[in-house]
Amino acid sequence: MLPEKWIKYFVDERIKVIERLCKGEDLGKEDFLISFTRTTPVVITDGPAGLSGSVKMVGFVPKKEYIRELAMKAYNYAYVNRPNSMRETACILLQEFYRKELMDLELIGGLEMGFKHSWENIKQTKKATLLFYTPPVISFEVRTIVEIHDSEKDPYRIYLNSIHDIFHWDGSKSNYPAYLFKIVEIYDNSAYRGGFGKKIYP
Repeated sequence: MLPEKWIKYFVDERIKVIERLCKGEDLGKEDFLISFTRTTPVVITDGPAGLSGSVKMVGFVPKKEYIRELAMKAYNYAYVNRPNSMRETACILLQEFYRKELMDLELIGGLEMGFKHSWENIKQTKKATLLFYTPPVISFEVRTIVEIHDSEKDPYRIYLNSIHDIFHWDGSKSNYPAYLFKIVEIYDNSAYRGGFGKKIYP
């Protein structure tokens, strides 16, 4: 079982923000930006491109038995029947995708948009450490094994690109390779008792 403090940080608190957006609450710029740090860890890699750190947006991944169905739903909302507002977007995410019973909590999803150091290293080593930091004190170091999903027909790639475009649509369809970060170890690096690099998983 993944530790509750990690699930609360990465899943529960993130869902709470989406719930508030769905209700039409004004989060305030500062609160929104602080909460957003849960989605943008530094992805640390080593390999042929050298030791590297790159900020990447990451998100939830459906369980294997749901991925094809949810990939098609996400594609529809991203490119066919798009929501009309941020509030509607948030409500759709809660109703259709951001439900714990649908999530594989041992996986974290991301996209490769830069094709530089991280890309070269992960292709070679299939390893990465995700470093999360939410000011002023909370930090988690998540060590992972990485799968690259590069086929344009791959449902994980379709899902993660579509979820990205539901939020960040600029008129063109995203079509990036997808990463599945499989959690191997978690360390609590927070600046409080029980943190400072304490291994909390497994």
